[in-house]
Amino acid sequence: MVDVTVIRLNEAALVWADGRLCGTRSQRLDAALQSLLDEGASPLVVDLARVSALDVDAVEALAEAAEDAGHIDLALDLCLPGDRRAVVRDSAELRHAIFQVYPCVV
Repeated sequence: MVDVTVIRLNEAALVWADGRLCGTRSQRLDAALQSLLDEGASPLVVDLARVSALDVDAVEALAEAAEDAGHIDLALDLCLPGDRRAVVRDSAELRHAIFQVYPCVV
């Protein structure tokens, strides 16, 4: 079962999930990201390396968080499957990075 885990170390934060990220888990992701951005967590690392699929709500949560991060001069540092990495500061960058790895959103 997938859950969203948040680990804090001083100002830094890691958000981690595995398996399928959809439904209520997308809502948990959204709440965690918004809370961390409200606190000014930096760097903010989102580890999706073990996530097998995302739904539209998860992509929207990530896109909103990327936009919010960019507005306060922060970024989301994404760890993606296949040892891919991306630093995103807006929804366009986020969607580009996500759809390169997850071409079909569930």
